[in-house]
Amino acid sequence: MITSLCRGVIAASLAFAVLAPTTAHADEYTLTEAITSLPIAEEIRDGYKRELYPHWKDDDKNGCSARNDVLIAEAIEAPTVGAGCTLTGGVWHSYYDDVLVQGPSGVDIDHMVPLAEVHDSK
Repeated sequence: MITSLCRGVIAASLAFAVLAPTTAHADEYTLTEAITSLPIAEEIRDGYKRELYPHWKDDDKNGCSARNDVLIAEAIEAPTVGAGCTLTGGVWHSYYDDVLVQGPSGVDIDHMVPLAEVHDSK
């Protein structure tokens, strides 16, 4: 009982500490000020080769590339999975233009940040 009471008091104290206003503030900026204060530099593409960034591998060793794993997981009508994880059929919803895409060849799976941008921004 006392242990539970102590735990409850500690939990309440932590909750109030998070909610309590603090007197020490870090420098405060508006979003515009923060963005304009970021350093600007030319990106350097030297040494970029797409092959340096392996992708569409079969990291989970299930016989399907990462691309096919994504297609299978994101399908609204599942494709048929054949030998060597060959996909046929299936339907996907394109969130970008709100259309239904028939068949895996009509679907582009891409990185949220392009590989060249990752390289340039290191």
